[in-house]
Amino acid sequence: TPHAIGRPDAPSCVSCHGDGERHMEDGDPSLIEIPAGSAGAATCTTCHGGIHSALEEGRAHATIGVHCDTCHSVHGTPSAVPALLRSTPNELCGECHQRQVRSFNRPFGHELGRGGLDCVSCHNPHGGSGERSLKHDRSGEAVCVTCHSDKRGPFVFPHVNGPTGDCLTCHQPHGSSNPHALTRSRVDQLCLECHSTLEGSTLGSQPPSFHDLRSPRYRECTVCHVAVHGSNTSPALVK
Repeated sequence: TPHAIGRPDAPSCVSCHGDGERHMEDGDPSLIEIPAGSAGAATCTTCHGGIHSALEEGRAHATIGVHCDTCHSVHGTPSAVPALLRSTPNELCGECHQRQVRSFNRPFGHELGRGGLDCVSCHNPHGGSGERSLKHDRSGEAVCVTCHSDKRGPFVFPHVNGPTGDCLTCHQPHGSSNPHALTRSRVDQLCLECHSTLEGSTLGSQPPSFHDLRSPRYRECTVCHVAVHGSNTSPALVK
C-alpha cells in the first residue's frame, strides 16, 4: 500500500503511532497512539495537507462525525479498492446517503457502475455539502460536460449558464421519473419557471406572451427551441 514500510518515501509505524521505544521497554499498550476520529484526521493531514479535508470548519462530513478512518483503512484494503477505501465508493457513500441511492432506481438518469460511473466521479468527498461538493473540469465548467461534451460551451447565445443557473436547474442527476431526467414532467412548466408570461423584470428575457399556452401545440417548447443548451446561430435557440 502507499503506507508500506521499507519504501524510502513511505511513513513508518512511528509516523502515526508515536515512539514505540517506551512501549517495547514497558510493554504498556496505552503508550501506542491509535489515530482515530478528529485526532486521527489531524495525523493524516500532516502528510495529506494538500487535500481539502472534510475536517475543515463548515465541511459536511466533519459536522456529522465522518473522519478519515470512517472511509479509509490505513493499513490496507483489497487490491481492487482504490485509495485505501474500506469498500467501493458507491457502497461507502450509500451507507449514509440512502435517499440518493434510492433515486438511482428511477427510470431516467444515471446508472451507478455503468461505464465506470460512481459517486466520486462527480462529487469530491473532501469538499462541501450538496452542490458545493460537485467537481469541475479544468475550464471551470460543471462536471456534467465531462461526459456530455456536446453540451459544453461557450455558446454565442447561451441558455442556462453561470448566473442564470446550471445543469441542475432543469435536471435531476441521480434519477428522475421524467424523461431526460427533468425536474418536471411537462417541458412548458419547466420553461415557465423562468420564462414567465408576466410583464416586468422576470428572468426570461423574452417571455412567450405571444403563445397561447392554453393550446397543447405550444406546450412542447423544445419542438421549436431545439438548442436548449445554447446556440451559436439563434438568440431564440431555435437552431
